[in-house]
Amino acid sequence: GFAVDGYQIVGLKRMDRRIVDEVVTSELTRAQETAGVPGRPAQALVSATAIRDRLMAYGWIADARVSRRLPDQLVIDIVERRPAAVWQNRGRLSLVDSAGVVLAPVPLDRMPDLPLLIGPGANAQSAALEQLLAKVPTLKPQLASATWIGRRRWDLAFSSGETIALPEGAAAAATALTRFAKLDRSSGLLGRGMKRFDLRMPDKMIVRLPAPPPPSEVAPE
Repeated sequence: GFAVDGYQIVGLKRMDRRIVDEVVTSELTRAQETAGVPGRPAQALVSATAIRDRLMAYGWIADARVSRRLPDQLVIDIVERRPAAVWQNRGRLSLVDSAGVVLAPVPLDRMPDLPLLIGPGANAQSAALEQLLAKVPTLKPQLASATWIGRRRWDLAFSSGETIALPEGAAAAATALTRFAKLDRSSGLLGRGMKRFDLRMPDKMIVRLPAPPPPSEVAPE
């Protein structure tokens, strides 16, 4: 049959190409060893299913298709997942997509401009947080991080230093955050030195002020 002389990778944007090269090369080597003769392996001996199954084990890949292009080429068509957030958990940083699938580690010195999700289970809440923030477009650009508390609610930290404690439940959180955004537009709540806004009680907001500075010591005369 026709021998494999090379392969083409399509659709690769963010994932490290070397991972795909390693998978394909490994299968070509296996096919050549199966043939038991030197030289390029025949296309019929190369398992497209085996290549696809191994590629699908990587978080970056949402789908993959491996096809033969006569007379001597393989085509590996990759559909990548799209990064949606950075997840911080147990001291590690990882890129995740909107479904919470872990894509790759993130070096601390190469943090992308994506929302930072903190805490166990926070990665699975990426899409829900995006829907929540879409309701408050004036607050969204100011968000520094979001911590998933007790796997049931959010604490939102803003670049100006304040934290907003939201109630449990998507509807209650959306109502509380929308109300806060309106107050912030009318009264400028953020950026005034407050420490925490607790919105967990319906129709109430508990504000924590910064700690007063310690009294200065006056030397005795």
